[in-house]
Amino acid sequence: MAGTRQTGGKSKIKTTMTDAAIKARTGKDWAGWFAALDKAGAAKLDHTGIAKLAREDMGAGDWYGQMVAVSYERARGLRAMNQKCDGEFSVSVTRVMDASLSRLYAVATASPQSWFPKRAIEETSRTNDKYWRGKWKSGKLEIGFYAKGSGRAQIALQANKLPDAEAVESERAVWKKAIDKLQKIVEA
Repeated sequence: MAGTRQTGGKSKIKTTMTDAAIKARTGKDWAGWFAALDKAGAAKLDHTGIAKLAREDMGAGDWYGQMVAVSYERARGLRAMNQKCDGEFSVSVTRVMDASLSRLYAVATASPQSWFPKRAIEETSRTNDKYWRGKWKSGKLEIGFYAKGSGRAQIALQANKLPDAEAVESERAVWKKAIDKLQKIVEA
């Protein structure tokens, strides 16, 4: 569960977990993490350096070290929401559908023109029932497929290399509509 917190006179930021949840998993709440990273000079480091500091030197572990680093970068104005460490933006849209994994994958990849926005994708790679990737507009599109129990599967679509934060929400809206269309076809 995410939380929102004031960051010492700075604007509110959205964290990926509540204070209680991050403290239960790492031993520090968000204020504790941000203060410790500030004291260690993290604001002068790149993402890799901040993650290494949280992960190895402060004991957050691999997964939580990444999450702490991203939340810290957002809290200190080093990174915006949906911005990757390389400065580019991406957006994800996911949906669980009432269909088997193989059906969802087959329908989604067999005729993307039936559900995609009106633009061609150039396929770059695929693995049956796992992922489908391609070039989309000026960026990359990655689509993952996951089994979610008997007769249910999830599609997770990520559009990468978006030019700025404004492009994120418009791209999200486009892909939500596309996945709505795909779900009607898959579940028919």
